[in-house]
Amino acid sequence: MSDKPKQLRGIAVRDKLVGVASDLFYAHGVRAIGVDEVVRQAGMAKASLYRWFPTKDDLVLAVLEHRDNRFWARWDDTAARHPDPRAELDAQLTWIQEVASRDGYRGCAFVNTAAEFSGTDAEHIRRRCADHEHELARRLRALTARLRVDDSDRLADQLHLAIVGAFAVGGIYPQGGPALRLRALADDLLSQ
Repeated sequence: MSDKPKQLRGIAVRDKLVGVASDLFYAHGVRAIGVDEVVRQAGMAKASLYRWFPTKDDLVLAVLEHRDNRFWARWDDTAARHPDPRAELDAQLTWIQEVASRDGYRGCAFVNTAAEFSGTDAEHIRRRCADHEHELARRLRALTARLRVDDSDRLADQLHLAIVGAFAVGGIYPQGGPALRLRALADDLLSQ
């Protein structure tokens, strides 16, 4: 029996590279981390990375897709457990508030990434970040429409701003700061 670790193959290589890059990009910033550091931390050859991701931008887009999929899987799981729209909204805001106020939180990965890229050469990355926000807006509008409140679109926009704000300030305060009041803010908006 060999003590050598089992060598990863196929999609497992891709998944490991995306996972390592995701952690490094989030902790240090996308521009600060080169592909050499990603492959070093993953314990792989650079050829393995380039086989899956011909450019660093391809890796960045894969990381954003990975984060997006995880976020919406959590949202969908929460929605499935709470068929009542008010209970769902409370549950969605609870886990978002927890994420935005946890130790080590550094802000929204999509906003952080978009902030690092500007100009037409990075339009595809900024567009991918914006797609996440557009999906949040769409889901909030669908959820608030089920609440049967006056001007549900306005409520959805207010909740969107509150969520993005919680994500933005959550990484600044060591104990979550105003992000801890996300659910209370939603209660205030619904009581108006």
